[in-house]
Amino acid sequence: MTSPAVDTAASPKTRAARIDVAPLERADHADYLALLALTTSGEGVPPGADQIIILPPLRPPFTHGPALCLTARLRRSTNPKPVGAIFASLPDWAHEHPLTQNDPALSELISRTAILIYGLAVTPHRRRQGIARTLLTAAEDTARSSGYRLATLIHEPELAPFYRRLGYTSAHHVTVPMPDAALGITQHPPFMTAVKALHPGVQVRTVPGAPGAVVTGLLPGWNLPPTARFKNGELIA
Repeated sequence: MTSPAVDTAASPKTRAARIDVAPLERADHADYLALLALTTSGEGVPPGADQIIILPPLRPPFTHGPALCLTARLRRSTNPKPVGAIFASLPDWAHEHPLTQNDPALSELISRTAILIYGLAVTPHRRRQGIARTLLTAAEDTARSSGYRLATLIHEPELAPFYRRLGYTSAHHVTVPMPDAALGITQHPPFMTAVKALHPGVQVRTVPGAPGAVVTGLLPGWNLPPTARFKNGELIA
């Protein structure tokens, strides 16, 4: 998500309390898609989003097909239109990464454990009111309640401080150690990946020699000993 689409300097929580977040309703489809068009993340909203939002939910936490679609409105506002939107779904690397492409079981495990925020946007004249923060927190809480352990998103470098304040760690490269391999997620500049643990068993660590953040515990047993390190780009556990 680039800076024009979110409110990076949100106001105090007392202002955010005026915001209501709810699943996308059919009457708001056009406004929702218009809001999402403001986002220019590294991934972008998946093609066919206009078709995804008319599907019944695949499973919790999703609201439309394989996507979690939420809108934000200002409480007691005379304007009935949503002022913010978020679109979250299965991470592309859960099924497109070389380690998952030919391993349906692994792909399914990751798809039920990690969620990717593809789009987050606030209407321009309503920014800096805590709307993006409230939407993101709502999406995290919804995913967490369904057993998801990690939230991820793509952003430009200038947004790193904003996401850091919300508990995210940003890097151009993120490593997810598995029992027999290490799954690397790389974003080419200027984009960065941000990750946040949604479960106490997940840690975002700094490991000596690692090219970026390391996520341990994405699934039970996917951990690293304290002595783990990287050497010449390889993980030595």
